[in-house]
Parts: sequence; structure tokens; C-alpha cells
Amino acid sequence: MRLARVLVLVWLAGGLCACKDRSEASPAVDPAAIKAQQELVKRRDALLEQRQRLESQRKVVLEQIEKVEASGGDTKELTRQRDDLTAQIDGQSVELTQMSDKLSSLSTKLDSAAELAVREDRLAQREGKLAAREAVVGERERGMAAREEKLAQREKDTCGTAAPMIIQTARGDGKYGKADVQPLLARARATMSKKGVLVADLPAPAQGLEGESTRAMADGDWGKAYFAAAQLVAMVDAVKIDRAFIQAKTARLSTQVKASKPDDATNQQLTGVLSDVMQKYNDGNFAAANIRLNALAAMLK
Repeated sequence: MRLARVLVLVWLAGGLCACKDRSEASPAVDPAAIKAQQELVKRRDALLEQRQRLESQRKVVLEQIEKVEASGGDTKELTRQRDDLTAQIDGQSVELTQMSDKLSSLSTKLDSAAELAVREDRLAQREGKLAAREAVVGERERGMAAREEKLAQREKDTCGTAAPMIIQTARGDGKYGKADVQPLLARARATMSKKGVLVADLPAPAQGLEGESTRAMADGDWGKAYFAAAQLVAMVDAVKIDRAFIQAKTARLSTQVKASKPDDATNQQLTGVLSDVMQKYNDGNFAAANIRLNALAAMLK
């Protein structure tokens, strides 16, 4: 998520501030395009402010979880609230991506020598404010990440020690190639394999990112391929094999079992796997429960 936000900001800065020969004649400025660009920037700022509010809400929920756990209470509802807020924050990355594409398109239309200098100055001021805002949000996220790690250890809601997420910034010239994109896709696949995460386990916005990246590579659109691959890495890194993950995956596969209408022998086998999953779940062994669910998913193919 943080990776996606960093890339969005840098992507916008790179796409809107490309240099040209200032001696070129300025084409006619499209007032409608300028207005549309201004409205998009306002919407983007509003979205970032909304994200700050969601982050604040999630921080409050995390603190409540710590207090309830310390008193031995039930954190099920609070955990659901935390997961809902996390899903909303992740989903905003897709909206920011769409705004980035639209802003880049409008920038191309408005890319004249006379207009470019004025626009660069205004955008630089906006991006400076956004960078300061991002620094505040980043500090909050680091604090919340530390709390979540502590909670995960306490609940045994991990499948091992995860490698730290490496925040990668976009190149200033916006030029990418195969050597930039393929390592990101390889890292996402390796992390999914290590955690035992299936494509269907990922948040909906992330499930099509690998295909989007590979299609963009085939089309020679390396910038789009890199951005999609970077988002995929961020979302895969954020997946935790915890109580909420197993609950959601079990519910999804149970629905598939019912819809498959298996014969008696197969149904008995599938039911046995689900029973084994619940036993491991109740024991707090979420990694083992996930392995059994993956076996169930393979049987349903």
C-alpha cells in the first residue's frame, strides 16, 4: 500500500513535469482540459485526506484491540473492523492509479512551452504539500505496523518471519524495461508461494495486476507494467496468514464445495479436509490450516 502511494506521487510528478524546448511555439490551450485537470487534482487531494482519516480510524481500532486482548476479551468484531478499514485503504490505490492515468493523458494535451512552466510551478507546490502530508502518514503507518507486528506475534497470526517491504521509488525519467518489471513479478510470485497465498486469496484489486503487467509488457508499455507489478508486490506483502484470512478463505471454499455437488465419497473427503482445517484453526496453527485449504482448493479444480 505504501509502495503504491509513493509510486502514484512520483509517477504524477514525472508524467506532468517532462521537459521540452522552451523555444517551441505554444499550441492553443484547451480550457476544458485545464479545468478537468484541476478537478482531478482536487479529487486526488480529497482522496488522500480520506485515506488519512481511514488510517486514523484504523489506529484507534488497533489500540482498542490491544486493550481488549490485554483484558482477555473477544477481539473478533474489532478485528473485522480493522480488516474492513485495511481493505478500504488498499482499494484506494486503484482509484489513485486511475487518476494518475487521466492526469497523464491531460498533461499530454496541455504540454506546450508557455503553459508548461506555469503548470510545473503549480504542481511543484502541490506535490511539496503532498510530500509533507505523506511524511506524516508514513510516520503513522510505521507506528501502526509496529503495533500490528506485536499483535501478530501475540496471536500467532503469522506464517513465519516476513521479509521487510522494500519501498521502491519510480525513476525520474519514467523509463522502465524488462529488467525493472520481471524481478517485481518474480518477487510477488515467490512471496505468494512462501506464504501459500492463492490468487483468489488476494484483495479483488490485486487479482488482475499480474495479468495487467504482463499484457502491458507485451504491448511495450513498460511504465504501466512496472506500476502494476509494484502494486502487486505491495498487496502480496501485506497479506497475513491470520485468523481473519483463514475465516474468509474457509467461507469461500466451503461455498465452492456446496456448489460443486460432489458424490458421497468425494463429499466425505472434502468434509474431512474442512474438519482438519477447523481443528488447526482452533489450535491457532493458521499456517497449517492454510496448507490444508490449498489442498482443498486443488481438489475443487
